[in-house]
Amino acid sequence: MKIVVCIKQAPVAAELKFNEETKTIVREGVRLSISSIDRRALLEALRLKGEAGGTVTALTMGPPQAKSALVDCMALGADDAVLLTDRQFAGADTLATSRALAAAIKKLSPDLVVCGRFTVDSETSQVPSELAELLDYPQITCARKLKPAGALLWVERETDEGFEQYEVSLPALVSVTELVITNRQPAPEAVQAASTKPITTWSVADIGGDPETYGTAGSPTRVAELRSANLERKGRTISGENPAQAAAEMADYLLANGLFKPRVARQAAKAHRAMTSATLGHTTLVVAELLEGKLRHVSFELLGAAQDVAERTHGSVAALLLGGPEAAAHAKELGAYGADTVYVAADRQLADYDTERYTHVVAEAIMRYRPHMVLFPSTTNGRDLAPRVAARLQLGLTGDAVGIEVDAKGDIAMIKPAFGGNIVSPIYSRTTPVMATVRPGALDARTPDRAVNPKVVTLAVAASGPGRVKLVHTGKQPDLVAGALDDADVVVGVGQGIGGPENLPAIRSLASVMHGTLAATLRTATIGTLPPQLQLGLTGRTIAPRFYLAIATSGQPNHLFGVKKAEHVLAINNDPAAPIFKSANLGIVGDWKTIVPVLTEVLAERAGR
Repeated sequence: MKIVVCIKQAPVAAELKFNEETKTIVREGVRLSISSIDRRALLEALRLKGEAGGTVTALTMGPPQAKSALVDCMALGADDAVLLTDRQFAGADTLATSRALAAAIKKLSPDLVVCGRFTVDSETSQVPSELAELLDYPQITCARKLKPAGALLWVERETDEGFEQYEVSLPALVSVTELVITNRQPAPEAVQAASTKPITTWSVADIGGDPETYGTAGSPTRVAELRSANLERKGRTISGENPAQAAAEMADYLLANGLFKPRVARQAAKAHRAMTSATLGHTTLVVAELLEGKLRHVSFELLGAAQDVAERTHGSVAALLLGGPEAAAHAKELGAYGADTVYVAADRQLADYDTERYTHVVAEAIMRYRPHMVLFPSTTNGRDLAPRVAARLQLGLTGDAVGIEVDAKGDIAMIKPAFGGNIVSPIYSRTTPVMATVRPGALDARTPDRAVNPKVVTLAVAASGPGRVKLVHTGKQPDLVAGALDDADVVVGVGQGIGGPENLPAIRSLASVMHGTLAATLRTATIGTLPPQLQLGLTGRTIAPRFYLAIATSGQPNHLFGVKKAEHVLAINNDPAAPIFKSANLGIVGDWKTIVPVLTEVLAERAGR
């Protein structure tokens, strides 16, 4: 099996500083490193080579100094390496990057392309899907297990509610998660030996194609500026030396701010926008998503944002829903949350998510109805689908947006976080429609008006034969309530400091008393303490609960970005210098093992009053 692994060398996010005066990132003295997920992709490719035989080629695009990343790849076991380097590659966004990588991969003609699901500097999850479309390969993203099966590849894919197992024909592209294989660094002596090996260098002339499709010239999106993303709440901390007193004070805070009382929904702040008989502006199309037969709350959030844009542009709002024959029953609910028109593609062929079938339907709808903006949810399937649609239509795409701005001229900017959540940037598109995936929990839904009857348009779905990707089994993650974090009122975060899963019962008891649900940090998800679907942060989920209580969580920027929209953040940690306290309204400095049981008792007692 001939395997190509795409890797990227990026700055270490924790070492980056933001200059508030110049609005620039300070890169001096910042180390460059292969994305940890890309390294895992390489290690998994080497494992596959060990099972099936063949070769592994590492491929990257960057300046000449990116050779050091390829040396590390060969030190880990890659057979050879290719560096795409040319001034004309500079300034590339994801689509321009994908074009260059795809041209190189075509020259290499592999059986399998393996990527990390995202890189640590931009976290877009776009390049794998865009590459697959440009190569005309079947794709499976978020893979956590791979196994050669003759002319096929068996893949287990992580989903938001569990997992799916597939057989995919080769050649194919797969992106992997952090769980696919244990990470490791190359030994110094291996790096020394690899540094003497040749590295193939290709320029624009070597890979061919129109130079204007690469680099800045070929990029359909542009970054307008950089902004600091200050997450500090400047709260207060109390000592946990007296657990009863500390627990009572935290309980007082929780109850004073509405714990055990019905929450006034954030969406009630804005009423449903009245529909008009005619629209002067453009249409925003929301690609809605179903989870276990129900509309995901993020679909309503996107419709709320679309209504905001419609008010600014005197435009209209449309929704597109794909699914099995029963999908049409959800059209009225989409209208209640803001869709003036609902396009429904309801067919047995669409009952199970299939990237290529869904891409065809969505791309056809965009070409036919010509919306000005298209919003996808930044869910597992949304991140898989949107980039493939963008590559097919040669459109710019902003990944994992957390906000939308419309300026006085009506130009739309998608607000995108990067570098561990330390900065955000407005991203503009040079192509129409403007396209983005938007993180669940980042935007607000509006109050539904169930008297609304939207216009419903049924889309014909052409019959198609067996696809190149075959779903063979679907499973649910044990103890995982699908979508529980989407609209949770109370979330209790579990950090690495609790130890192993044997310590979860005490925290589950607290979450139960608070009528809340559990969430994980990247580390607790990676080591298996909690399912990866519960991970919060820039590389996980974004939530907007009333209360977020972080237990034994250090509070790194990546994680804190996921709880930025929580109304109240509380923390329990025995390290008074833990960053979490700078981003908490109230924190207890103490041992969670002594404080959590007491807090559980206090809240249970007060809940009964």
